[in-house]
Amino acid sequence: MAMKPRFLRRQRASLSFLGGVLDSLLQTFENCRPGLTDDILRWGESAVKKYFTEIYEQEWPRLKESVCSAKPHLSGAPAEAFLEELDGLIRRVVIPAYAQEAFRFINRERNDFYLTREGLHGLERVGCCVAGIVVGSFVVWAPFIPLWSKEWILPFALAGLFFPDLRRYWSNRRYEEKLNMIVERTEDELARIDMAYLLSSETTGEIVPVAETEHKEGTASGAKLGKGRVH
Repeated sequence: MAMKPRFLRRQRASLSFLGGVLDSLLQTFENCRPGLTDDILRWGESAVKKYFTEIYEQEWPRLKESVCSAKPHLSGAPAEAFLEELDGLIRRVVIPAYAQEAFRFINRERNDFYLTREGLHGLERVGCCVAGIVVGSFVVWAPFIPLWSKEWILPFALAGLFFPDLRRYWSNRRYEEKLNMIVERTEDELARIDMAYLLSSETTGEIVPVAETEHKEGTASGAKLGKGRVH
């Protein structure tokens, strides 16, 4: 069985509370990933996204309570506005990105990362070993490669024999990195939104949704540009 990705052990040292919330959510997704049936996978990435959306909706009350407890500077309408943006970001960005990576990964994982179907895995391993022997023989023969001892063929043969295991290791490492990237990028966006809300509440005494603020700024800039045009 393929090892479970350990992306939680590779967190950034500066992971904030919001990053920890996202990290916790993705770990919950990882714990539930074995529950994806072949029927769900057969329907494709959209069905996988729906599966994890349902899990997220069950987890949302817990996440909401954690965020409210950790954000005392947000209360009432500001808190609701921030939670709404958090919910939207998770639904529009985190879940689709995770579902896409999980869908690609789990199909390879359930075939133990072999290229051939179950029943031909032994033959594939033998083929990789033979390929390693061929490559090793070429390296020993090639005059432009400073390896002339025939004993060098053995390491290449062993590398070919265990190549499926190396492929498994590399696949898990890439999957870890992609999950970490989802957490880090979303955390950065949430930190930006949180800071915008904090500054808005300090200067005006009321919260202004970040999306609405950006829209107004864009409209005002467009109006200035329109006035400066020469007809």
